[in-house]
Amino acid sequence: MGDDRSASMGFVATTSPLPLTADHDALRAEARAFADSIYDGYLERALSFDFFWDLYRETGARGYLGMTVSREGGGRGASSFEAGIVMEELARGDFNLGFSLFAAYSGNRILAEHATPEVKERWLVPALSGETAIGFALTELVAGSDFRNIETRATPVDVGWRLDGHKTSSGLAVVAGATIVWARTGDDARAGISGFLVPLDSEGVTRERIPSSGFRPTGRGNIELNGVVVPDANVLGETIGSFDVGRAMIALLAVGAVQRAIDLAIEFVGGRETFGAPLSDRQGITFMIAEHATRLEAAKRLAYHVLASADAGLPTTKIAAMAKWFATEAATNAARDMVVALGHRGYSDELPLMQLMRDLQGLEIADGPTQIQKLIITRDLFGRSSEDRAER
Repeated sequence: MGDDRSASMGFVATTSPLPLTADHDALRAEARAFADSIYDGYLERALSFDFFWDLYRETGARGYLGMTVSREGGGRGASSFEAGIVMEELARGDFNLGFSLFAAYSGNRILAEHATPEVKERWLVPALSGETAIGFALTELVAGSDFRNIETRATPVDVGWRLDGHKTSSGLAVVAGATIVWARTGDDARAGISGFLVPLDSEGVTRERIPSSGFRPTGRGNIELNGVVVPDANVLGETIGSFDVGRAMIALLAVGAVQRAIDLAIEFVGGRETFGAPLSDRQGITFMIAEHATRLEAAKRLAYHVLASADAGLPTTKIAAMAKWFATEAATNAARDMVVALGHRGYSDELPLMQLMRDLQGLEIADGPTQIQKLIITRDLFGRSSEDRAER
């Protein structure tokens, strides 16, 4: 009964031990040393609307922008698990660098796997070195998590394809040299959506920054496409694929970034006295920090479980949704409570906690908000609704 019941309820056992090796320890130490070198500049960079090109180029020089791109394609040829290690550590050093790394993982991998040799030479090579960045333009005002509703159209013309539409909340929109635009090429809601690499200086492209309290230097914005023509060579095909690895990366971005808040709180509590006794003896505050540290450790391990499973070819959709929801919520809650733990200093601009909290909150929306992740989990556990089954 146990085996049948487990399968019917979605609790299918898989083997995915965290494959930690000496090489992984060395990679983490390497990435942590880099993160330590940029740690103190986070707040200044986070409050600026200027992209950190020098830092981004250094990240590229270390090979981090091409972690999952093959060595033959100019990358490091790393596994998703190894890329996650770099994500977690660099996010600890700078949230926005971590988000830029997330965007690079997505865009650069798609170019490496689906672009023509000439497009790779023109765009992938400088993207891997950090001389340019590749954005990702999927979301529209009428289509977010349900990307099948996108209205941006791609129409064949004599010299390639004409793109018309509007994208919103596009990562790196105002700083990238080019972006991958997802557009409808047919009327089938379940197919006919392809990626097109669009240089953002093309005629007919208009882009603008979306004013936001977080993600400032990464240039989240709107992109308007009015009769933008791209050649056939810029067609990347129906390559959206799975969001699972990306969601695990967002989980590690959140966990890595919020570690700064936990560290500051431990330092503050450990060095202060109240009413004649160390503040660290007050269980009201130390238990709170212990609880957040436990949730974040669990979130981290769940995210790495997703990546190890993906590398092993195992199913990941449900656990990726769990990781993304749990980690982003846990990180945001931890950041908020660490602000309170540090009192007026935590709330001031003297420390980076308020800005970190604003940055982290955006991750609860990115790549599908919490409610979408819970819907994915529920469907896996209980099956789709009768309406969904009828559609299939």
